[in-house]
Amino acid sequence: MKHAKRLLAIEARLLLFLAVLYINNTSMTPGVCEYGFTWHDKFEHVFAFLVLSLLLDFAFPEKPFNLHKIILLLLYGAGIEVAQLFVVFRDCDLVDFIADVLGIILYQFSIPLLIRIPVLKFRWNREN
Repeated sequence: MKHAKRLLAIEARLLLFLAVLYINNTSMTPGVCEYGFTWHDKFEHVFAFLVLSLLLDFAFPEKPFNLHKIILLLLYGAGIEVAQLFVVFRDCDLVDFIADVLGIILYQFSIPLLIRIPVLKFRWNREN
């Protein structure tokens, strides 16, 4: 079981790296220009940070999903919004950051459900 946990962590680190590359690319390149509030954009932020939270948590299973991981994700989300201040075709949006926070919170509340999934259960097992 220890080997499976280690392999899962390596896979999660690779996927986390690829997800960050993808998010960096899509947040700094021109997209469909829709000014104002759009629900699908906020849903994308929530989903992205839900997935980032899961990947970060699984990438470093020796530590629980704690304040350190949450702060790292919050800094990343804030960093994207600040960087978008300097990109002509993007804008910094506080509501986007709030959607990022919501994604992190949703992951935190989904942990009790994820623990019940047999394939993922051993991630939280401290004995292995």
